Amino acid sequence: MTSDEKLAQLDELFGSYKAEWLNEKIFHFFAAPSYFTSLKDKRPCVLMGGRGTGKTTVLRGLSYMGQYALNNDDIDRFDLNSYIGIYFRCDTNHVHAFSGKGIDNGTWMKIFAHYFNLIFTSEILEFIDWHKKLKSDDEVLSKHACSLIATSLHLGDVSDYKELIHVLETAMYKFQADINNISDGNMPQLSLAGDPVKIVTEQARKLRQFSGKIFYLLIDEYENLLDSQQQIVNTLLKHVPQSYTIKIGVREMGWRVKHTMNPQESVIDPADYVLFNIVDEFTDETPDKFESFARDVCQLRIKDLLEEDGVEFDIEQALVNLPYEDEAIKLGVEQTCQYKNILEFEKESGLDLGVSSLYKFFISYWSENHNSMLKDTIEDYFKNRKRWNTRYENYKYSLLFKIRTGRGSGGIQKYYAGWSTFVKLANGNIRYLMELVYRSYYIYLQEGGDITKPVSADVQTKAARNVGWKNLTELEGTWSNGAQLTRMVQTLGTIFSKLAKDGENSAPEIVQFEIEGERSARTEELLQAGIMNLALVRMPANKQSGRGSVKEFMYSLHPIFAPYFIYSFRRKRKMGLSDAEFLLCVDNPNNAVRDILSKRNVKIDKEETNMYQLSFDFWD
Repeated sequence: MTSDEKLAQLDELFGSYKAEWLNEKIFHFFAAPSYFTSLKDKRPCVLMGGRGTGKTTVLRGLSYMGQYALNNDDIDRFDLNSYIGIYFRCDTNHVHAFSGKGIDNGTWMKIFAHYFNLIFTSEILEFIDWHKKLKSDDEVLSKHACSLIATSLHLGDVSDYKELIHVLETAMYKFQADINNISDGNMPQLSLAGDPVKIVTEQARKLRQFSGKIFYLLIDEYENLLDSQQQIVNTLLKHVPQSYTIKIGVREMGWRVKHTMNPQESVIDPADYVLFNIVDEFTDETPDKFESFARDVCQLRIKDLLEEDGVEFDIEQALVNLPYEDEAIKLGVEQTCQYKNILEFEKESGLDLGVSSLYKFFISYWSENHNSMLKDTIEDYFKNRKRWNTRYENYKYSLLFKIRTGRGSGGIQKYYAGWSTFVKLANGNIRYLMELVYRSYYIYLQEGGDITKPVSADVQTKAARNVGWKNLTELEGTWSNGAQLTRMVQTLGTIFSKLAKDGENSAPEIVQFEIEGERSARTEELLQAGIMNLALVRMPANKQSGRGSVKEFMYSLHPIFAPYFIYSFRRKRKMGLSDAEFLLCVDNPNNAVRDILSKRNVKIDKEETNMYQLSFDFWD
């Protein structure tokens, strides 16, 4: 296979980050996450996670088409399942049509409930027909059953299920046409929320082939529903019958309304549903779950790329990791004045510290930043080696950001390489991890690399910076005020970068922030939009807080941006920002960077300001 052919195949295998782009290939590449089995039980559940965390893939994997494909298109194996998944994606263009036009909200809610009934009744009947085409001896819905379903939807008299499917399809198109012209008085006849779905699932379960099975209504992109529409589905979720249950996929902060059509009645976890927060599932107590899942996803694709070469592949060995001491050498630690000062001391004193180059840099750097004589610092090192070793372990990662600093420092200033590093940058987001792997191999192949050999740390770092930049530039299109999110990320990224390079030595790796004091409504809106659109990650302010009020959280930029701005992706220390300072990051980035850094004794001079202006193009 030529290099161009490999690039083309790589693009086909990894370029389709979104499940929606993969079509039928989604099931060929399907890798079940650790929580997939738990999702299969009969309880209503909510799958929560940002875009790219795999919600769509999982829900489609639960659908009947997904289960059929995952059972190798074997209908007998498919029939061993105790459930039948019916998938529906909430299309913004459709669901947002149910508003305005001079119609009050209460009426729109009834109209949307009818639309929900039409959609799922149609999909369930389509499934029954699909199954009969594969098993010709299937029982069919009786005339009485078809009449009940048709009556509940105001479809008139039907003679059999074939006619019911035809009449329902026609009714769907007429309904959509009526909605577009509803201000002209084209009010459709409406059904009771959930009632036709209950009838069709109950009648389907009476058929021999579906006896004892339960239908799963799989509702994806729940955040696209209007608040009143979420109320309707919440009501169905709270009061599911025996014949069906509901499983929802939604972005974090996208489930805005937690009550039913009765404002006094809330849906509560775990009484009414089970919550699966994907990032928590993958990154909190058992981070190895995501790594294992991600390895399966990537290796399934690389296997296709290497099939012709017949080469064994291990993603961890292919993406070379770089130990801290080796990275320091590549960054030029032995050319720094701090390192040379130690060498000079060793030469004059005849002493050999017997430590790595990075450790020597650390001792000299510590001496400078604590205003002590190098001789005294080294003497303290020899007296208290155990304490110094602990100190070095705590600080050595943050030291890597301080080796290549100052204006004119070209090239790579910090490496982001290795499978484990990519996993942490992705932070439970499978799409981000696939982007990192894809971009690494794309650059590697473009530069003539041998795909059977490891990808260098230099290439991986270029790829990581590229992915960070790409996702930064895409923020503007993710929200109505996306330009504000972009400025916020740029400002905070610049601050964290400057702190990583020039911040005080006593508090390295400041990469998180919390809003101190009262918050404005605008700040709350920006934080919520940042979380929903993966500009921000939130976590409890302390281990006892749990997932309570939003004010109990602290925040960081999503780790995917760390390689672009050059700061630590690790969760370490935080800084406090007032409401005014946070909003200044959006409204006047130049002043925000200067003011926030000056409070932490870090200065940016005019020439350096110009340098950032060229890099990020957002300064005033």
